[in-house]
Amino acid sequence: MNGARIVRFAAVTLILVLGLSYAILSFPSNREDTSRLVDFSEFYAAGQMVREGEGKHLYDLRAQAEFQLRVAPVHAFYLRPPFEALFFVPFTFLSYKMAYAAWVIASFTILLAVCRVIRKNTNVLEAMLQYTRGIPVDAGLLLVIFLLFEPTMDCFLIGQDSMLMLLIYTLIFLALKQGRDIEAGGILACGLFKFHLVLPFVAIFALRRRKAFLLGFAGAALMLVAISILVSGPSVLISYPRMFFDSTARQLMGFQPEYAANIRGLLYLVGGKRMPTPLMSASLAVLSAFLLWIAATTWRDEEFELCFSAAVVATLLTSFHAFVYDLSLLLLPVSIAIGKLAERSNLLRNIPLNVTLILLFVPSVHHFSIIYHVYALMSLVLVVLFVVMTRASVQPVPAV
Repeated sequence: MNGARIVRFAAVTLILVLGLSYAILSFPSNREDTSRLVDFSEFYAAGQMVREGEGKHLYDLRAQAEFQLRVAPVHAFYLRPPFEALFFVPFTFLSYKMAYAAWVIASFTILLAVCRVIRKNTNVLEAMLQYTRGIPVDAGLLLVIFLLFEPTMDCFLIGQDSMLMLLIYTLIFLALKQGRDIEAGGILACGLFKFHLVLPFVAIFALRRRKAFLLGFAGAALMLVAISILVSGPSVLISYPRMFFDSTARQLMGFQPEYAANIRGLLYLVGGKRMPTPLMSASLAVLSAFLLWIAATTWRDEEFELCFSAAVVATLLTSFHAFVYDLSLLLLPVSIAIGKLAERSNLLRNIPLNVTLILLFVPSVHHFSIIYHVYALMSLVLVVLFVVMTRASVQPVPAV
């Protein structure tokens, strides 16, 4: 290893250690500390409830609050299906603070694995090399960029589970690229703990009539339903959906569309309380259906990478929720797309794409849009990304 590589390795290591240390060491000092509220408390409480045999009360918000108050102030509730709660049971054998540290390290390990897969299966390093005008880049720099991406860092700081979703879509990308549709569908079903980030993608493949993919998805989904029933009893088939339709529960759960970087959030900012609810719902349904239809009908297997990327962005735009930490999923389609455009020597000339990347990767853009309650405007960035990826997928590939 030459001197330059040693310096780069040391710099990358220092940045990663500082980032992870900040996430872990800034943890609330005690369970009454409200200076930093951590979403991990909802996962820890859910795991504790299942471990103590209280899975049947998993969607009793009062019971959830009682378990959360053992370790932290209540500011969010567990809204995932029962099968994900099983994933957090092992963490409950540690103290709350140690469990959070373990979860941060586990999330970083997932990010590291995703970074490795993306580096090996896309042309992202060549794209970065074009951006740096020949200055050497390596996997370490890619990992730093991934970690310091504001949605990723937000995910780490509050203990969210978005790295799992990023891993799932990365594995789907590999499976589809290798023609393993049934396996890809089964992997996607594992992401149903955030069903709003799964069902739009399923809709795209339903419109494309990819029966093998849909069969794999349905089979794995039924298995997860069975596991959920074992965890929480048959009543979960009623109690879990009821949370999303009960107006009181929705108020307690704090669904705030102005912070959702999707079509729903944008419509809320534009129309707000002035737009009647039926009109808002109809507009959302029509725009979402139109976007998914475009993603499905413009799909070309010979342009798989770009079409897959556009489909992931369309999924985020048409999801019911797409909060800041959910946008960490963008690391995958952005890496794929810029790598593909770099192959065609069309990356640096693509002004709309590069403007959107600046807006996405400058932390202050996320920070101030959250402070001023307009994070839904980030959906416009996603719309531009979707258009760029879709246009690139349907345009003739220039001769080399």
